[in-house]
Amino acid sequence: MDVLNSECPKLPWMIDFYSSEDGKVLNSQCSAAFAENGLRHLSNLNIKSKAPIFRSTQLVCTVPLKATCNTIEELMINGMSVARISAPGNDTNKLLELVTKIRTILEAYSRKIGRIYPLAFALDVKGPEIRTGQLEKNKEEIFLPKGKVTTLTTDEAYEEFVSEDMIFVDYSKLPEIVQPGDKVLLEYGELHLSAIEVAESIIRCIVEKAGRFFNRSSVIVPNAPIDLPVVSDEDKSIIQMALKLNIDFLMVSGIHNSQNIADIRKLVSEDGDKISIISKIENSLAVENIDEIIACSDAIFVDCERLLVEIPKEKVFLVQKSILAKCNLSGVPVICSTNINNVASLSKSEVCDIANSIIDGADALLIHQNVCAKEIVKEVAVVCKEAEPAVYQRQIFNELIYNIPTPNEAIYSLCISAVEASLKSSAAAIICLTTSGRTAKVLSRFKPRCPIITITRYPRIARSLRLNKGVEPLIYLKTFDGNWNKDVDERIQLGITYGKHLGYIRMGDAVVTVSGSKPEVGLPNNIKVVFASDYDTLVKRMRSN
Repeated sequence: MDVLNSECPKLPWMIDFYSSEDGKVLNSQCSAAFAENGLRHLSNLNIKSKAPIFRSTQLVCTVPLKATCNTIEELMINGMSVARISAPGNDTNKLLELVTKIRTILEAYSRKIGRIYPLAFALDVKGPEIRTGQLEKNKEEIFLPKGKVTTLTTDEAYEEFVSEDMIFVDYSKLPEIVQPGDKVLLEYGELHLSAIEVAESIIRCIVEKAGRFFNRSSVIVPNAPIDLPVVSDEDKSIIQMALKLNIDFLMVSGIHNSQNIADIRKLVSEDGDKISIISKIENSLAVENIDEIIACSDAIFVDCERLLVEIPKEKVFLVQKSILAKCNLSGVPVICSTNINNVASLSKSEVCDIANSIIDGADALLIHQNVCAKEIVKEVAVVCKEAEPAVYQRQIFNELIYNIPTPNEAIYSLCISAVEASLKSSAAAIICLTTSGRTAKVLSRFKPRCPIITITRYPRIARSLRLNKGVEPLIYLKTFDGNWNKDVDERIQLGITYGKHLGYIRMGDAVVTVSGSKPEVGLPNNIKVVFASDYDTLVKRMRSN
């Protein structure tokens, strides 16, 4: 008898879970994911294939300062993984007020759902910035038409008297780094100037792209080395506040090279293991030094909107694809911005942009505060669920495992085996028991198609995993009673019950478990393939205790 007979009937409850009711179309784009070549993969994509219930891509939501309690709770309900917090002018009082509000709502929401919701917090660090001065006569804005000749100056006498003809810039070395013909961009690229003449503290310019600028508008000189500290005094106070508030991630702007990241790590050296650094890639120098930046960062954020200021728009997609691939090969989580314009609905181009980011390897998506509402988060989640199965799984998995040198740490061998077992057995989930979170991160690195339900006793570890693709952290509150085998069985059963409660796992589904064989073993060394039962209680020997 051929035990590998593909005609073997499915169990009744598996019919709608793995394929359409007539059995002709596999769900989650399985026919395409494991096709023999790239063209066959694309040709096998089918709109009748149902999307999975689970969303692997994490969502970073920029919470508006004036967000209502109801809005914040709705973001959590719709799957917000990380709450990004940013305030104009680094207003510490506003930041503190928003963090307190979110945590109060988080506690209430956790009580409502009956478990601790592991919402992580990310705080923006502005980094080095060059700014214009104050507009004269209390003007709100100044418009410069194309072809107009104006002057930039570092003379502080004009700091509060910025006009159409004389614009103060607060960087004293600006005339040293600008040469005739160089571009100078104001208000994040809204206004383009081209230098004509440089003399002492004055730079005469002609307007190449008409636009308006405001009080304290940003000034960018593309491809010029800016001699400013990566962390200002204001930023230092923000970082100290982040440490006191137990913030999980710092999103740092103005990164040019690995030394910038090293400088920030010195500031958080005492609590460096409690806070992760996300490097924003938003300028051409960061793109040039991307390899060393990835090596030193805990995560990467690709800000395509800011890259458009310094890089030709037809080249930006190449930069994003390259950075996503480099991060995937290095096992570093990577976030892409969504650049959504309409709070009511996603446009076709925005849907394609989000889907392509996911197919290219994005671990998380960032939603900006001007469109951070439940309707947009819902739509983004739907696009994620449709795009994730469209990844060419066979190619991605093989290339990721071949990238791991041999010999290597045993944890890589174990995690590769666990992910491959989940793919071969069409497992509904991987249940991972972890203390440090490293096992879940390595599992996520190899991009399984099922959720990685991660059980940990430490809330900080659970929050630190909220940028890793596919990881669903679950905080286990029961203390260890000395019986290791019982404790492992209880945690695994909790993971299965949790997966069944959310619809990820059904009765009879294969589930891969990854755990240690004894206490303090230091790394996981045990893989099992188990099958979900039709009830949510613990095994007999545990019920009798």
